[in-house]
Amino acid sequence: MGQFTVTDADAHYLEDLGELATYLEDDDPWKHRFQSTSGGGDATEASSSAPVSLYPSSTGSRNVFGRIQRPEVTYPEEMGPEDVPDIMNYLGLDNCVILSQKVLTFGRIRGDDERMNKLAKTYTEYMLDKVVDPDRGIYTMIPAPFHDPEYTVKLIDEYGRRDGIVGLCMITAGPEPPLGNRRYEPIYDICEDLDLPVNFHTGGAGLEEFHIKGYEEFIETHTLGFLFNNMAQVVSLIVQGIPEKFPDLDVMFQESGIFWVPNIMHRLDAEYLKRPSEAPVLEKLPSEYMQEFYYGIQPLEVPENETHLEHVVDMIGGADRLMYASDYPHWDYDRPQVITDREFLDDDEKARILHGTAAEVMEI
Repeated sequence: MGQFTVTDADAHYLEDLGELATYLEDDDPWKHRFQSTSGGGDATEASSSAPVSLYPSSTGSRNVFGRIQRPEVTYPEEMGPEDVPDIMNYLGLDNCVILSQKVLTFGRIRGDDERMNKLAKTYTEYMLDKVVDPDRGIYTMIPAPFHDPEYTVKLIDEYGRRDGIVGLCMITAGPEPPLGNRRYEPIYDICEDLDLPVNFHTGGAGLEEFHIKGYEEFIETHTLGFLFNNMAQVVSLIVQGIPEKFPDLDVMFQESGIFWVPNIMHRLDAEYLKRPSEAPVLEKLPSEYMQEFYYGIQPLEVPENETHLEHVVDMIGGADRLMYASDYPHWDYDRPQVITDREFLDDDEKARILHGTAAEVMEI
């Protein structure tokens, strides 16, 4: 990327469950289920004559592709380790944090079973074995089975110290109770102890999974779902005092742009000033805690009047709060130029967003 080092805080790996199955014991019944689901889709040709759907898909027409045509992308097919350097070269990346694709399905899983646990463990083992390579700038995060905090803690304890693991990925769609609840505190405790950032990654864009039923077009729930779920969790985290209880925990929010952040900051401030007794743990305004969080930029809203974007960046706390994230290979991914082309940012600010902040927070 020329004068700038570029670290992508959020690209996705389209894992093949057949590959992950090799990390399960032969007598594990989930091994056959993984092997019977081939390819990156959730209802593809199985090893037998019948298709197997193991992780739920979201509904809606993702194939419209919107403003970006992506003939270079294999989505929705699976990826292999050799694809990651190609992605990095295509985007002009020096470092890339690769997140699970199927972790995004966790918010759609309603069964009380081990699908989240099995995916999280096998994905982490596969990535460490086949893909992660810090010497080449390739990293990943542990997918968090949020429905089972005790198991999540075990995963963090087992893998959180491993070279190339740079965070824990918590999906903000689906958790009930919300993620500020005390049942999740053991997760935040061990992450703080290991200096492992918690990345709250949004989800929940499908027509059937949005909490209000009856929307007819994917554009409606794709606009609202990603936004709503991050907003819901940041409110829970702050009001329940997670930043006070775990002051050294690095918190990241991803994949809903950034214009929502000042809105929730000031909405929460206004509510808190009227009802401080309902958030007794807080020692300062909600907006002050949110200015200590980090935000992935994708998909960055670039209005016709870029002064509006400049004001939003300032309200969030400045360029130091932002991290470049591509969300590749999804159809609405952002290239690094979405930052380098912004004339209101000086070179130091661009360098912070493109690499500096991520390098510090994730120790890349």
